[in-house]
Amino acid sequence: MIDVIRRFIKSADFYKSLTFIVAALAPILVSEYYFFKPEIGFAIALGVFYNAPTNSPGSVKHRTVGMIVSIVLTTLATLITGYAAAIHVTFLLPVLGLLTFLISYIAIYGFRASMVSLAGMSAVVISFANSYVNLTVFEYAVLVFSGGVWYLLISSIANALNPKMYIEELLSDTMELTGKYLEVRAKLLTQKEARESLHAKLYEYQALLSEKHETLREVILNQRQKSGFSNRIRRKLLLFMELVDMLELAIANPIDYEQVDKIFEHRSQTIAPFVALIQAMTSQLEYLSKVVIRDQKVQGSSEIRALLKKVRKSIDLYKEEVGHDKGNDGFYIVVNLFEYQSAQAQKLNAMERVLNVLTKNNSLQSTHNVDERFLSPQDYGISKLRENFSLKSSIFRHSLRLALAMMVGFTIGDLFAFQNPYWILITLLVIMRPSYGLTKERMKDRVVGTLIGAALAMITVVLIQNTFVFSILAGVSLVLALSLVQLNYKTFAVFITLHIVFMYAIYSPDVLSVVQYRIFDTLVGAALAMLCNLFLFPSWEFMTIDESVEEALTANIGYLTEIEGKYRTKHTKETSYKLSRKRAFLAMGDLNAAFQRMTQEPKSRQKYFSELYDIVVLANTFLSSLASLGTFVRTHKTTAISTSVATFFVNILDNLRNANQLLLDEVQTNRHEEHEIESARVDLENKYKKLSKNYDKILVAKEDNQQDTDRLSLELQEAKLIIEQLSYLFTLSENTIQRIKIYKQKGKI
Repeated sequence: MIDVIRRFIKSADFYKSLTFIVAALAPILVSEYYFFKPEIGFAIALGVFYNAPTNSPGSVKHRTVGMIVSIVLTTLATLITGYAAAIHVTFLLPVLGLLTFLISYIAIYGFRASMVSLAGMSAVVISFANSYVNLTVFEYAVLVFSGGVWYLLISSIANALNPKMYIEELLSDTMELTGKYLEVRAKLLTQKEARESLHAKLYEYQALLSEKHETLREVILNQRQKSGFSNRIRRKLLLFMELVDMLELAIANPIDYEQVDKIFEHRSQTIAPFVALIQAMTSQLEYLSKVVIRDQKVQGSSEIRALLKKVRKSIDLYKEEVGHDKGNDGFYIVVNLFEYQSAQAQKLNAMERVLNVLTKNNSLQSTHNVDERFLSPQDYGISKLRENFSLKSSIFRHSLRLALAMMVGFTIGDLFAFQNPYWILITLLVIMRPSYGLTKERMKDRVVGTLIGAALAMITVVLIQNTFVFSILAGVSLVLALSLVQLNYKTFAVFITLHIVFMYAIYSPDVLSVVQYRIFDTLVGAALAMLCNLFLFPSWEFMTIDESVEEALTANIGYLTEIEGKYRTKHTKETSYKLSRKRAFLAMGDLNAAFQRMTQEPKSRQKYFSELYDIVVLANTFLSSLASLGTFVRTHKTTAISTSVATFFVNILDNLRNANQLLLDEVQTNRHEEHEIESARVDLENKYKKLSKNYDKILVAKEDNQQDTDRLSLELQEAKLIIEQLSYLFTLSENTIQRIKIYKQKGKI
């Protein structure tokens, strides 16, 4: 527990919340004690509050530009809302709807734009709570602008003083998440009954890891371009590369769990050391995630080394008892699993060395000119606004839905004379998300957090009744709330409720009514958010998931094309291969995330669920097999590509293109004769049999020619893997076409 608290205090979120408190508190204190005009300080503090969300991880340039846009937007939103409120409520209502739609709509430009959108919407909503005491609307807007500029300055200084914090925390989170991913794979080996839910969790972690990798790419490579190739940046880059390779290794080594169950049903002692080894690697990754934050020297895991020896002994024992002839699938399973886990252990060992030694190796400097190719540039063109201006766009639907919900919420608050009607609007703003599942999750966290916070606050107020203590508790609650807003929204809701109640308790003796209104407004806002997501332009995942499937298929086409090029000639650039791998992993992560959101929707809205589930499973299996083939081709010396192998590649690629055309309701243009692939398969099998006979002859003859033996062994390994993987990939591509056909037919019924 102490370690968790220590890590939290050292976290970037806590550091950012302290930066916010300093930036917000300073103008309040100065205006209160030096100018005796607290309204000035509070207006500046609101400018700080509005723009705080845009201080998110990323390059200095992107963060600064995002905050500048946010400052301008919040100032304009304050001006427009203020002047509209001064005219008449009937004029304010359509202005609220229009502003909400326009500001929410800019979220189509990605995560940073969504933070700018949140800042702008906060300015609109909180402007309803401002009575402009002793300030004109223009003066108030100028002070909000000043607060934004002030926070930009303070946050820039704070980030410059501790520039490595975000990178180290991202690396730490990615290490911990990678460990959880491996832990699920360990559970899959033993927990037969829970495999369906474990596979879902595996896909979820894979999607989260893809997001973490993408953020790390942007932060590390942008910082590298800015400050050059220092030892510190090189070390972070090496750690990141090892983490990406660990994910690729895991994806590239799928396990047939049903076959494992069948073969090792009565030999659990053979599998047990493998499970223990994965758990040990999970623990080591968790340990390394803490070391990165603490900047301490790493202690290597002797347990992993001991377990590797134990696994090797387990294989030897299995070989003695069962044998290891070519038909023994069990032997191949344990050997392949051992090779995979040994490779993962080497990756862990490499990370330990990187953390302990500031390497002086400059070999990576040659890749400086291609770094930007690994970044995913955000399209900020006006064309994106036009393309998404349709009910087909989930962001367009969400913006329209939120605008109408805000107008309804404001009308309810005005008609029934709520004490703080803007709380309804704030609840709508923070709860409503483009997807129903996320909105439902936020709603639960918000309501439960508010109830817990209100209960704790009331108990504290009744027992203590000291305004000085309330002031301290209000400040602490706000720091904790802001630190937890991204980590745990339910806990954030608890602390933000505590903060609000304690603030009211300082100035008002009637705290009970404040708590009651807070709970009531939250419940009204939460109910309205759920109803709007259900009935106002609902955006269900089955309506847009086709795009994610199409992107995954397209990315797999690119990845397979690169693998073929790598197989054909070893001179293919490594960068091009890694870029295609990155796109495939990201696309699959997006598809998994989309399907995960579908599982959170009402059963009645999960249309074509089983068909889509089959397609998602096939896509993940295809990528696993693809990564396995790519890893082998990339790390082994292979023979010249044969006509039969080329035929397999052509047919698989054409099947993927056909699947895409079928998905898009286009005419399938890539057709091949069935006998082509069968002829190629027979040719490869004959080649494998011939190599196997030659290898057996050498072993029987006991010829002392180790070079020929090793060469034939490698060629035999290559032939077996190529036959298995290409045949499997072709079958998967055929099955994908069939599943998409069924899915499209269901959609037409």
